[in-house]
Amino acid sequence: MNRTLIFLILAALHTHAAEPVRKLVCVGRVEPVDGEIEVCAQIAGTLSAVHVKEGQWVKAGTLLAEVDAPREQAALDLALAKLVRVKAGHGKEEIAAAQAARDAIAEELLFADLEHDRAIELRQKEARALSDDILDQRKQQAAILRKRLLAAAMQHKALERGPLPEEITLAEAEVASARAVHELRQVKAAADGHILLLHRHAGDAVSLNFPTPILRMADTAKLRVRIEINEQDVQNANEGMEGLFTIHGAAKPNGRLRIVTLLPAFAPRRLFEPDSTARMDTRTLNALCEIIGATPSVYAGQRVLAEFEMKE
Repeated sequence: MNRTLIFLILAALHTHAAEPVRKLVCVGRVEPVDGEIEVCAQIAGTLSAVHVKEGQWVKAGTLLAEVDAPREQAALDLALAKLVRVKAGHGKEEIAAAQAARDAIAEELLFADLEHDRAIELRQKEARALSDDILDQRKQQAAILRKRLLAAAMQHKALERGPLPEEITLAEAEVASARAVHELRQVKAAADGHILLLHRHAGDAVSLNFPTPILRMADTAKLRVRIEINEQDVQNANEGMEGLFTIHGAAKPNGRLRIVTLLPAFAPRRLFEPDSTARMDTRTLNALCEIIGATPSVYAGQRVLAEFEMKE
């Protein structure tokens, strides 16, 4: 057996022994792990101020913008004034007027009782001097005045006592409700993140009937890659697979990534073809990938090409 034949046999054996390697290639896009947030106002009005700039990092609770809210301010002022009025109670003039009204009714009742007593005496002296109707009328008049006197006395006592605790509690609740609505004019950050884009500025109107976001923000310190796996390659993809990714336009790979989650739903290709009506016969499975390392740094929105090695 000559050397050439031996070489060919060894080469064939080596080819059979080596496992062929092919790649799973996917397109993807870098995105924030927690997604992007479109920040909107919670009340309609005009933006009186926008306190942040694009690219600025803010913490949760940071005041982002303010909405001019005259109706909400008026409602709060009215509720505060009512609370002050309730706590202050009634003035001396009101109490004195209630006392005078009580005394006046008492005088009327005294006179009515005297008239009734005289009618009874006159009836006893001469049976036909007064009819039963007149006697009943004077008796009824005195009874009505007696009830009016009781009501006037209770009113005077209530004014002297001052507001009930329940009245103060109710007024305080109205103030708290008006203040909560008024505070909605302040637009605050719900989470930490960068201001990616300002949609509106001071002087612009915001509405609740139509979507009018003020700004877009995201925590770009936590990024991942969302890739689209073609339908015919899905059976070769597994969670935990690692591969390389190349930023769109770069000459060599920029880092490694690992498939963390395969989303259980097919959809039309969207990352490079956002028109959902295009190529409806081509469906993809989305997968979320952890970025293991990247040089240089990647940014939200960048397109990437991911390659995973598959052994057959």
